[in-house]
Amino acid sequence: MTSEADRELERKMGKYRRDPLGFVGFAFPWGKPGSPLEGESGPETWQREVLQRLGEGLCSPEEATRIAVASGHGIGKSALVAWIILWAMSTCPDTRGIVTANTEAQLRTKTWPELAKWLRLAVNGHWFTYTSSALQSALPGRERTWRVDAVTWSENNTEAIAGLHNKGKRAFAVFDEASAIPDPVWETIEGALTDAGTELFWTAFGNPTRSSGRFRECFAGGRFAHRWSPRQIDSRSVSMTNKTQIATWVADYGADSDFVRVRVKGEFPRAGTLQFIDSERVEQAIARELFKDPTSALVMGVDIARHGEDQTVIRFRRGVDARSIPAVKFRIPDLMTTAGRVMELVNSYEPDAVF
Repeated sequence: MTSEADRELERKMGKYRRDPLGFVGFAFPWGKPGSPLEGESGPETWQREVLQRLGEGLCSPEEATRIAVASGHGIGKSALVAWIILWAMSTCPDTRGIVTANTEAQLRTKTWPELAKWLRLAVNGHWFTYTSSALQSALPGRERTWRVDAVTWSENNTEAIAGLHNKGKRAFAVFDEASAIPDPVWETIEGALTDAGTELFWTAFGNPTRSSGRFRECFAGGRFAHRWSPRQIDSRSVSMTNKTQIATWVADYGADSDFVRVRVKGEFPRAGTLQFIDSERVEQAIARELFKDPTSALVMGVDIARHGEDQTVIRFRRGVDARSIPAVKFRIPDLMTTAGRVMELVNSYEPDAVF
């Protein structure tokens, strides 16, 4: 390309700074005869919706735009991850980003090679240098300031994924197969995406394999759901998926099995490996109409927490009514002080039993 042609391409790319869907339509040779996309018309409906939501979030940023997608298999998730990375890098100079996954194998053999595939197809692919662990600007002197890194993590050494600050420009994080990424890694990224006056976004994708953890908490009923824009994608709603294989799974495991919920419907399993009462029953109980029986015994339950993020929780139940008396929660590591608080509540409510 001539330098004048590159300058014109830069001007065109600038129009898509907050329009990732427009970038995807422009940057790749959809439907072009002889290209790998000859028979393709563009992104799937769900991919278009996620790209549009990402652009809308950047147009009115109050904090980092956060999008979480739980899905079944074969829906084109890795392609979308690659598009987001290339859009972010192409439309804002000196962008910094981090991409990680549940395992090093997932990152090195699936997520990162998919990026290489779409980089080869991109109209501006020559702008960047691709390596086994980074995508960086090909401009001399910009390779350290304009780059995205494929980073493996250690639960005991999360500093490996820190250092994402890029004040006044754009910074982003992408999690692939996010359900199995442990909480300390999420917390590290949470602390990194804090620069004021900066375009910030964070996307998390994956099969919803675990009924607990930070990925689950991005969705309805989760502690962080209000911070995220969540989507759940059923493989059967996507044109590219193998419908014969899906029908086999449904026949073998049952339409409402946890296997089909996770691998096809993009729904979280009912029960985790350590759960005695599954999440679905808990959610149904919360939604059920409350039945009050003033003649039933009042029971007080005490769950002690010593250290870490958990709180000591004291709850009351009269019959099946565990809502009318609010739960008491606090963090006091000293057991004697905790015992004193318990006795205060015993004296106040006079329960028939304490567990």
